[in-house]
Amino acid sequence: VVVGIAGPTGAGKSVVAALFKELARQAGLAFAFEAVTIDAYHYPNHYLNSHYSEGEPLKKVKGRFDTYAVAELARDLLAFSSGENVSFPIYSRKLHDPVNNSISVADKDALLIVEGLWLLHDKGGWETIGPLLDYSFFIDSDKARAKDPVIRRHMRGGRTFEDATRHYELVDGKNYDLVLQTKHKANTVLP
Repeated sequence: VVVGIAGPTGAGKSVVAALFKELARQAGLAFAFEAVTIDAYHYPNHYLNSHYSEGEPLKKVKGRFDTYAVAELARDLLAFSSGENVSFPIYSRKLHDPVNNSISVADKDALLIVEGLWLLHDKGGWETIGPLLDYSFFIDSDKARAKDPVIRRHMRGGRTFEDATRHYELVDGKNYDLVLQTKHKANTVLP
């Protein structure tokens, strides 16, 4: 089973997925439980630096819907749903790049949580992802309340306050508005 947790940046998707994973571990469930993030499907930085959109390297807008290897995510979700052994990537906040073959799921009875802002988006290849989700949640959030924590997260990742704020305005804030338009596609919207 594949469950999607969608919502804008700063809504708490990663925290909820990690909490579910820990609760599942403690519960000793009779099936495997794993959580992955779409961030693990970002194109690597070398790709983002060498490919352009509107005259700028994609790296400048990393996090926008077109900076992900959506076809690879779709391939892995299809393989998982078919009962195949799948090795999912993770996203390293230290390297700021995906690390392949990091989460292995070999169990036939498994629940996979996939979290990410673009899961319910309907352009740029993302329209193939929504139908692969057996169920989807959308975590709604207040844009003004989420802004400061997102900027602080960028700063923990090594950006200056000015650069983190600029990235928020250029990418995260615009992403927020687009992602919010997808919440009606979720099975359940959580405030």
